[in-house]
Amino acid sequence: MQPAQLSSASPIAHLFQKNAPIILAFYRKRGVQAEDAEDLLLEVFTAAIENPRLITLPENEQLAWLKRVAHNKLVDHYRRQSYRQTTPLEASYHQLFESDEEAPEFTALRQESHEELRHHISQLPTEHQEILRLRFTYDMPSKEIARLLSKSDTAVRGLLWRAVTLLRTTYGEKQGRGK
Repeated sequence: MQPAQLSSASPIAHLFQKNAPIILAFYRKRGVQAEDAEDLLLEVFTAAIENPRLITLPENEQLAWLKRVAHNKLVDHYRRQSYRQTTPLEASYHQLFESDEEAPEFTALRQESHEELRHHISQLPTEHQEILRLRFTYDMPSKEIARLLSKSDTAVRGLLWRAVTLLRTTYGEKQGRGK
């Protein structure tokens, strides 16, 4: 015997083939969505498999038992729905993030922009890169940078101004902001 023949020969398989359309129609008539109806149908026949006495009942009693279980599963389904409030994802999308800037699209764009900025900084002279890193990454004041680099505060401010101006020029042109 082939595996398909074996499964169709089992009493539960026969019970399913004969009664599943009836139970499914029962759910569909009551407005249950197709996916939920199929899930409920699976629950009904899982209960049938777990009840060894069901196979010994006459066919009309088997159908009555299945209908009763189907009804009970439907009641349970409605109870679960009443406890669980659902909102379509489209309606709640705006609530996922506190602000638009936290949304994945904005995060990706910001990361892209940061990568481009890092690239432009890497094209600057080493001294300008160092000044920018100390000032903006480590938030050091110009006096502290001057002491660290053994330069005057005025020299550090001048280097910082030139570095920022050069960066604005190259990065701004790429962004369409500068000339």
